[in-house]
Amino acid sequence: MSITVNKVLYIGANIKLAKTLLSLNSSLVQFDLIHLLSTDNLEQVIAADHYQYLISELPINAAVKARIAEKFTHLDCTYLDNSYLGNTCPANTSLESEVSSEVNMEEDSSKALLVSAEVEAALDCISIPIYYKNMQGKIIACNTYFSQVFGLLPENLINQTLESVLPNGLAKKVRPSKLSMFNDHQVDLLECEIRDVTGIKREFLIREEVADGSELQIGMLFDVSDMNAAKYEIEKERVMLRATADLSSDLIFFKDLESRFIGCNKQFEIFVGCSEADIVGKKDDQLFELNQARMCQAQDAQVIANDETYNNNEYLTYNNGEQHYIYMQKVPLKDKHGKVQGLVAIGRDITEKSLIKKQLELAMLVFENSRDCILVTDGTGVVDSVNDACVKISGYSKHELLDKKISSFAYGRDYRRLFVDIERGLKKEGKWQGNAVFHTKNGDLSYFWLEVYQIKQQGIKAENRVYSFTDLTKTKHNEEKIKYLSRHDSLTGLHNRIALFNHLEAAIARSAHKSTSIAVLFVEIKDFRLINERYGHNKGDWVLKTVAKRLQQCVSNRDIIARISDDQFVLVIEELDNEQVAALIAQKINQQLSENLIIDDMPVNLSSSIGISISPDDGMDLNSILSNAESAMLRCKKDQSSTYHFYTNELTVHSAHQLELENELKKGFEEDQFEICYLPQYDLNKRQIVAVESLLRWNHPKQGVLSQSCFTILAEQSGLLIELGLRTFTKSAKQAAKWHQSGINFGRIAINISKLELSQVTLIGSIQQVLLDTGCEARWFEFEIDESLFSSTLPTLQENLLNLSRLGISLTVDGFGAERSVLYSIDKLNIEKFKISKHFIQGVPGYLAGEAMLKSLFVLAHSLGIDVVGDCIDSQSQDNAVCDKTLGNEKNHQPKEAMSATEATFYLRCYKRH
Repeated sequence: MSITVNKVLYIGANIKLAKTLLSLNSSLVQFDLIHLLSTDNLEQVIAADHYQYLISELPINAAVKARIAEKFTHLDCTYLDNSYLGNTCPANTSLESEVSSEVNMEEDSSKALLVSAEVEAALDCISIPIYYKNMQGKIIACNTYFSQVFGLLPENLINQTLESVLPNGLAKKVRPSKLSMFNDHQVDLLECEIRDVTGIKREFLIREEVADGSELQIGMLFDVSDMNAAKYEIEKERVMLRATADLSSDLIFFKDLESRFIGCNKQFEIFVGCSEADIVGKKDDQLFELNQARMCQAQDAQVIANDETYNNNEYLTYNNGEQHYIYMQKVPLKDKHGKVQGLVAIGRDITEKSLIKKQLELAMLVFENSRDCILVTDGTGVVDSVNDACVKISGYSKHELLDKKISSFAYGRDYRRLFVDIERGLKKEGKWQGNAVFHTKNGDLSYFWLEVYQIKQQGIKAENRVYSFTDLTKTKHNEEKIKYLSRHDSLTGLHNRIALFNHLEAAIARSAHKSTSIAVLFVEIKDFRLINERYGHNKGDWVLKTVAKRLQQCVSNRDIIARISDDQFVLVIEELDNEQVAALIAQKINQQLSENLIIDDMPVNLSSSIGISISPDDGMDLNSILSNAESAMLRCKKDQSSTYHFYTNELTVHSAHQLELENELKKGFEEDQFEICYLPQYDLNKRQIVAVESLLRWNHPKQGVLSQSCFTILAEQSGLLIELGLRTFTKSAKQAAKWHQSGINFGRIAINISKLELSQVTLIGSIQQVLLDTGCEARWFEFEIDESLFSSTLPTLQENLLNLSRLGISLTVDGFGAERSVLYSIDKLNIEKFKISKHFIQGVPGYLAGEAMLKSLFVLAHSLGIDVVGDCIDSQSQDNAVCDKTLGNEKNHQPKEAMSATEATFYLRCYKRH
């Protein structure tokens, strides 16, 4: 059934049968049973109340059944009288269908006498496999649950003996059906294994019962597989628990309420010195000495009486007389109702652990009070513990040191090599020792003698390293001070003569390897002896210190200065670009020393004589270079017209000329003697002007107009190149603003930018400020950059190139084809043009290979979407080499030289293509 029966109407005398049928039907959750003994006025009774189920044991007329089925369609009817089998019942009476399916119309008369129709109808309502046998041992009735055990139908088992149904071998264990009765009832039990229809082996208990005077034997099968499995698991767990207890090194025992032993493990047997059989039933005073027994019994009484756990460390004497330190824990043993029935105790031998703890405490005292720094790490170098000396010397707190990599405190480029050596030594010998340098918290360097030991813990793979530091900082500082004084002048801190010779020899070797030049400047302070005599040696020493500081301001950090006598100094300048750099340094020295010194409120003027020698021109060895520089200095002392002299007179004259030109350049910059000229830039494919190139010209008052190439190197050496470049961009921006306001389409203004300018951190900011001041747009300009700069590794230069592209200023590869390729930079920097090198075009006409190479350049540029530009086309032959197209009328009007702003304006108005 699929509904819950609220009210059930039963008609008959066997009310227990009705209740059994209803209770065994799993679809009936709850019901109210109304009991009648007569079928009178049955239709009125049903109509008077709302019944969901009708069970009738008494006979009912077929016509009445038909009317009930017609009027009460919701009513589920079951008829148990002998005449109901021939009646027609509603199709929805499921319980009646289940019962009627079990009725066998072909039963013999003996079966009808032994098993009533009511009983047989109720069999399938019982979920236990059940069967009935007669006195001959044949099955006369059974329910479906019983037949399903053997994979058969109930009718297949009728008139079969149980022996024929059971598996082979079990039949002999079943008693005959005819039993001798000595009591009112006799029950036989048989436990066996039977495979069900699915092939799964199940365990069954067969129970057969015969009542006194009965000719019927009732049998039932109980599936005890789960129960036996549970019993097996319980027994297995009991055995496992017992085995676990016996394997434990702890003392485990159980006691009852009287403090008598009721069980123990093997370790407790060893402790007592006898077997469990001899221990059970006895008390502590029967097994141990009196004091120990009383202590144990007092603990037991406390646990049982107060229902609380006992924990404590105590000394117990074993059977062999040895005393052990035991951690004892006793817990109340309770039944399922929570009532204390005894106790269970576990005693752990911590004797060895206690000894280890004392040893550790002693080791910790030694560890913490050691004067040496001691630091312990794990196998990966992470700090586990440090002592107070380590905290004191390092300046770090313990919290700052713990859980940090020890390598993070090491110093020097080779600190990785230090730890590689340590690992190699630990792997080979289990220890390592040597010198090491570590940082303190305030940044100071500490020098240590370091000893490292590897400690492996027994039983596990973990390992620790112990680092023991002996502080050698003071000793190291003394050694370094001695070493420093051996190579430096004690008064000024400059290098001494020995250090100068060593450095100069190494510098000569490096210059020979790199094919570079070295300059040696021999400097002597004039009239220094008079200062000593007039103001005393203390003031003289102060003057020498001041001179040393001023000399250091004239050179870079990679150059060295040495004091070789009281008033003589030597400067060594490596990787010299040209001799003019040495002349500039000599001029700076003269300027620095010419500044007044105040001694006793009196101004003192210093001057110097400087001799310069250049290697390899003036010598390839130490003695010749120094002696030639000194000779040049002595010649300078005699010649009062100059403050410095080169070893070669011609070089001195040339240098003087360069210095004069430099002074003129500075004056020209101050007086703004520079102007911007413009040269059209042609697209060699489109044959039209696409930009104008901005060129700086110097209107020299004596030499006339000088091109930028004549003074670029001089401007770089004198420190004016960056300012000249910014001035060029500023003037070009102002001109671009004028052309834009006048409606002149000039395309872009191309400006050449040098490596030095691109290396400046302030470049982008300066350009943005000029654009803001002039009102120009970045897209009006393009920077011509030499091809070689695109492969530079300077981070500032590469960053400025990228930022120029982001700003919107176009980039043009200047001199494309002259050197190596820049194709890898095209996409990243948005390069829009190749400015073809003149050297690339010259000599091309008339040579098939040269013309093919030039055409391949145009094909490459076209495929990349890049324009190819140049300054101008010098000849008809070059014109034909560059492009097959005609230049038209513009060809005859190409300017040969750069134009002034006025000329360029007129030219653009006339010939600029739109």
